[in-house]
Amino acid sequence: MGQERDQKVLDFVKELTGFAQDAENALKRIEADPHGNKGEFSHFSEMMFAIRGTAMQLALPGVAEIAGLGEEISVKGPSVEKGSQIKKCVAALWDALTTVKYLLEHHGKAEDTQEQDILKNRLQATLKSLGGARETVSADEIEKLLRGGG
Repeated sequence: MGQERDQKVLDFVKELTGFAQDAENALKRIEADPHGNKGEFSHFSEMMFAIRGTAMQLALPGVAEIAGLGEEISVKGPSVEKGSQIKKCVAALWDALTTVKYLLEHHGKAEDTQEQDILKNRLQATLKSLGGARETVSADEIEKLLRGGG
């Protein structure tokens, strides 16, 4: 099972290379024209969503959490008006992307959780300054709604 998981992670790292290049290009387009290219935040969000989902399936909680924070920040991006806040958003997203790439490429090695914790705190602070994360629905609540009990 361990070898199969390791192979799946390696396959995911290969797939991430393409995602990462697209995400980097999206961030570069935002940096080039922050107000004109706000739609790129949505593109970035979709990539972080895909990375988060795959990381959850592969039991990589650190990657999933950071990708989730990147997703939430990028969802807020289009509504940001101040140039300084857009720059803060983009900087946070660069941090999230480079950290996700690093964690995946080095998944078998010991993780520096202190550095990850610092990054997570910074991403959470950025998200909070943008109005906080979207409201979530738990799996139990979804199941209840699907059964018609909502």
